Amino acid sequence: MIVTPAFKTLRVAALAVILSSPVMAAAPAPQDIVNARVVGFKKMGGAMKAIGDQLKSGALDKAKTLAAAQTIATTAKGQGKLFPAGTGPAAGVKTDALPGIWTDRATFDADMAKLVGESGKLVTVAGTGDAAAIGAQMKAVGGTCGACHRQFRADT
Repeated sequence: MIVTPAFKTLRVAALAVILSSPVMAAAPAPQDIVNARVVGFKKMGGAMKAIGDQLKSGALDKAKTLAAAQTIATTAKGQGKLFPAGTGPAAGVKTDALPGIWTDRATFDADMAKLVGESGKLVTVAGTGDAAAIGAQMKAVGGTCGACHRQFRADT
């Protein structure tokens, strides 16, 4: 079987549906959950880059900026759910997530909530088309990402 990027995207989407379902027939494999969160973070990173590129261009495309901000906010809402017990380094899966996510869950959950809040503000600001305000909120979102990475992500 050839695994194409489209197949991987479909598999991640199916996993997201399974994880959000109240009743699961079979638990997804821990590595599949790790892979889903990696895809989400890369998606957010790509959207952050798209906004950054828009800001650097000096010719902000409000629609593209807003779409990228919405991608960040929507994806951020589901990322915290992709760190269930058994998907960290102790489970033997390949992950950059540090054990602190599971041993200091309250702090991690608070960081994820802050990311959701800051990315929601980014959507609001992106809708204005005000480049200075968007740039300032991008710094806030990026700072939230960086703070979580420093505490909960292995530097690879």
